[in-house]
Amino acid sequence: MKPTFRCGTRKAIDELSEELNIPHNSYMQDWSYTEGNPDDIEKYISHYYLTTDDDKKFVLMEIIIQATEDQNTEELFIKYCETIKPILEANFKLHEFTIHYWACFDNENIDDCWKIATLMRQLWTDKSKLKLLFVCTVNRMRSATAHKIYEDDKRFWVKSAGTDKSANTVISNEILSWADSIIVMEKHHRNFIRQKFPEIYKNKKIVCLYIPDDYDYMQAELIDILKNKVEDVYRRRLI
Repeated sequence: MKPTFRCGTRKAIDELSEELNIPHNSYMQDWSYTEGNPDDIEKYISHYYLTTDDDKKFVLMEIIIQATEDQNTEELFIKYCETIKPILEANFKLHEFTIHYWACFDNENIDDCWKIATLMRQLWTDKSKLKLLFVCTVNRMRSATAHKIYEDDKRFWVKSAGTDKSANTVISNEILSWADSIIVMEKHHRNFIRQKFPEIYKNKKIVCLYIPDDYDYMQAELIDILKNKVEDVYRRRLI
């Protein structure tokens, strides 16, 4: 799914032009891609950390990425890729349009794309994957099977846990907070989360598959049921 279009605001461009002494005029549509100086990339990165305004951060990152792409040695290019990667990971939502743009997904041949497209594709794939937590009672049959089925699925990061103290992985605030969406096997698992972790319950997507504890680990029938139900809620965007 493509991100919502975003571009730099005139106010942000005007202020950054003055603060960083970058020439511009009101007719320059691609200012952040054409006027940045690769030799000044350290100055741009330092300014990014000092800036609190999201519009200015958005424009600054466009300048920083272009300056990284334009580094004149492979050593410097790699250095600044490694520098900006954690910044983009920490501010993914703010820069998701820019990341998607530079990932150059319209071109299947990565060799025909910008050098930085490889990094951007990695960032997009990693950060746009949905973090799913499967929950049952003891985390040995149903949620463990779901975990196994989907652990290599490129759409998801997957973990599993159980509500009982004897579970292989006991449900906790930490693992619940990690998840984007929580998939429980029975209604009482959802009730457990509501009672023990009320703040998590209010702020997370929780979907019940209504699968009883009647199956063994990786039982063929259980695999079929899980795949059908998980794909259904995913298709309906319930997770």
